[in-house]
Amino acid sequence: MSPLHFVWGITGSGYIIKESIDLMEQMQKIHNVDLTVMLSKEGAVVVKWYKHWDYLNEVVKKIKVEVSPNNPFLAGPLQIGKYDFLLVCPLSANSVGKIVNGIADTLVTNCIAQTIKGGIPVYLLPSDQHDTPIVTSRTDGSPLILKIRDIEIENVKKLRKMNGITVFSDFTELKNFLINSNKNIIL
Repeated sequence: MSPLHFVWGITGSGYIIKESIDLMEQMQKIHNVDLTVMLSKEGAVVVKWYKHWDYLNEVVKKIKVEVSPNNPFLAGPLQIGKYDFLLVCPLSANSVGKIVNGIADTLVTNCIAQTIKGGIPVYLLPSDQHDTPIVTSRTDGSPLILKIRDIEIENVKKLRKMNGITVFSDFTELKNFLINSNKNIIL
């Protein structure tokens, strides 16, 4: 069976970064997955800020960091189906706002727009989507409680209505998707 081949995007949100990298590691070590990770410029900043840059580089062999919205060139290969799908987790509130307003001015938002145009599935986990505060971590590991603004919740509602996009409600839903989308992945 050929490996599941997809791009995992990371934007500038600290929400569940460690958990995301842990899942990437599981998928590559245990399961039949060919993974490319792309980071927006701010995604790279946040991964480094949380001191997970070295861990990400140990876990993933193919890491692409944004130089411009089309460099490295992933939008074309995504659009024509060289990958099975595009997954972005975490997706920052800033990126959600851009997507729902048709702005594709970062590597991740451009890849989302072009992937949708090519009819390839896009799966997103926005960090700021529920009206209850979220608990994330500070760089020292201590908890940080964030209140989500109304505009962020409204933008995620708009995102859920967009054709070609599936929005996950939480990280467990994302993991369950990966389990059920390909029977050679059992987490």
